[in-house]
Amino acid sequence: MIVDHLANLSQYQAVHPLFRIIKEYIREHDLLKLPQGKTEIMGDQLFVLRETYPSKIESECFFEGHLLYGDLQLVLSGTETIGYASKKNHHHQVTIPYLESKDIEKYHVDSFTPVILTPGMFAIVFPDDLHMPKRMHHQSSIIEKIVFKFKLSYQGEPSWQKL
Repeated sequence: MIVDHLANLSQYQAVHPLFRIIKEYIREHDLLKLPQGKTEIMGDQLFVLRETYPSKIESECFFEGHLLYGDLQLVLSGTETIGYASKKNHHHQVTIPYLESKDIEKYHVDSFTPVILTPGMFAIVFPDDLHMPKRMHHQSSIIEKIVFKFKLSYQGEPSWQKL
């Protein structure tokens, strides 16, 4: 997982070829005015999910992982604590098997690292990064968030699992 501030996003353009396009999209659009739900940017290669939700207590959240897409989760307003656990370094158990149509598998994780995201911060997650979004920080608040979903095997690039 990569966690940083939006002002530093250009430092990560070499991580994936679509990050340059994500950076341009952020610069050219008022993200708070995007409609709720999915907006395609480059078909199934790159799209954005606009979400507004109240943060939740930990017991109402779950860990998830993806295989086909990476996430760049950007908090626009509110404060959220995302749980993080590496598949390689933490004990985990699948609770809901992988569903390819939604590119999601759900997990139970014994221990994790809390990562606090405030407005203007982002987290980039790859298939090894189990993550628990929507968790409240100290108290519940309304979270405005954008999740860029970028295809890991974009235009013949090797998928994350093959690197």
